[in-house]
Amino acid sequence: MPAVSVKSLCDFLDASPTQFHAADALAAALQARGAAVLDERSEWTLEPGKTYYVVRNGSGIVAFRVGGDSPARRGFALAGAHTDAPALRVRPEKSLRHRAGDRVAVEVYGGPILSSWLDRPLALAGRAAVRGPGGRPELRLVNPAGPVAVIPNLAIHLNRDVNKGFEYNAQNHLPALVAAPLPDRRGGEGGEPWALGVVARDLGVAVRDILGAELFLVDASRAVILGRDGELINSGRIDNLAGCHAILAAFNAAPPGAHGQIAVFFDNEEIGSGTRQGADGLFLRDVLARICARTGCDDEGFFRALAASFCVSVDAAQGWHPNYQDKYDEEYSPVLNGGPAVKANANFKYATDADSEARFRAYCEDAAVPCQKFAVRADMTPGSTIGPLSSALSGIRTVDVGSPLLAMHSIRETAGSYDHDFMTAALRRFYETGPGV
Repeated sequence: MPAVSVKSLCDFLDASPTQFHAADALAAALQARGAAVLDERSEWTLEPGKTYYVVRNGSGIVAFRVGGDSPARRGFALAGAHTDAPALRVRPEKSLRHRAGDRVAVEVYGGPILSSWLDRPLALAGRAAVRGPGGRPELRLVNPAGPVAVIPNLAIHLNRDVNKGFEYNAQNHLPALVAAPLPDRRGGEGGEPWALGVVARDLGVAVRDILGAELFLVDASRAVILGRDGELINSGRIDNLAGCHAILAAFNAAPPGAHGQIAVFFDNEEIGSGTRQGADGLFLRDVLARICARTGCDDEGFFRALAASFCVSVDAAQGWHPNYQDKYDEEYSPVLNGGPAVKANANFKYATDADSEARFRAYCEDAAVPCQKFAVRADMTPGSTIGPLSSALSGIRTVDVGSPLLAMHSIRETAGSYDHDFMTAALRRFYETGPGV
C-alpha cells in the first residue's frame, strides 16, 4: 500500500470541488505550517527562511520561502501547477422551467469529456459575492452538501446511433435536471432562479443580497483508492490537483536553503491561462520582482535572479491505455506507477529541452525515483500546459513533467498511487538541492 500521502491527496481532492476551494485548502495548509499571508496592496517585509504566500482572485497562489543568499546569486527553485479543471459552469440567473421539471443552464468550461458528465449525481460548488456590512461585497465559498442535479441522457430507443458517436450540444442537451414536478406543483414561470436559491440557503442570506456568483456543477462522488494493493486512485480533478498537492507537500517538507523556494498554483490553465491569476499573466513575475526588491537586488539583480532559476511545471501526462493502443507511440507512453514522465514536443507545446530534462532526471535519480518520458504520436498534436507560457514570460528555464493519468478530462480520472509519492519525492529533492542553473 502506498504511503499516507495518497489518503491525504484524496482528502484534498474531496475538499476542492473548484479552483476557489483548492486555493482555500492550499492556503489553509500553508497557514498550518506557519506561513504568513501577504497583501499585494501592502508593503512587504521579508525574512530569510520564513514562508509567505500571496493569493490573487481567490484561485491562484504563489507561496515562497526567502533564501539565505541573494536571489541574484542563487536564484529560485520553482514548481508550478494549476488549480482549475474542466467543468460545467452554471448560468445562475437563468431558470428553465417546464412541465417536465426544472433545469439549470450551463456552459462548458475547458475541454471536458462531456459524455462522462451525464447520468451521474452532480453537486453545486463555487463562490458568491454577497452584500456584507455597509453594503460592501464579500466573497464566500459555496459548497452545499450532497448531489443536487443530473443531466439525463436520451433513451437509446430514441437515439439508436448514440454508441456510434454523438455530439452533445451545450445549449440543448446539457441543462441539468434539478427538480421534477410534484402532484400539487406544475412547472411555470416565476419564482427565484434555482441556483441562486441554493446559494442563498447555503450561505444563510437572501437571494437579493447575492451580487454575483461563479458556480459549477461538479462530480458529487468522493475520491477512492482501488486495486489489489491500493495502487490506483479514481477521482475527479486529478488533473491537476494531484500536481498541486505534490508540490505543496514537497515545498512544506523541504528545509530553507541559500536559494529561494517557490510554489506557484495558477488558475485558468484549462481555458488558456490568459487571466491575471493565470500562467499567461504577470502574477508570478510580479511576486518574484517584489521578492528581489525586498531582498536587496537592484534592477539588474532581478534579471540575474531569473537567469539563475529553474522551474518544474507539473501537470498530468497521458498514461498508456491498453484499450486504445493505436493512439500511442509505445516508446513514449508512460505507464501508471512507473514514475514521473518528462513531457517533450518538437514544437514546444511543453517547455522541456535537453538541458531541463537532464536536470529533472538528476533530481529523480538523487531521490531514487523512476523517471519516464511522454510524447504523443508524430502524427498528433498534444495539449499544452503552464510551462511554455510561464517560461516565455519569465525567461526561466523550465521542464514539463507529469504523473501518468488515464481518462484525462473525464469527470472521473484514474492515476497511480505510487506515482504520487514518486513525484513528491523528486520535487522535495529539487527544493532541497536548488536550481543549479
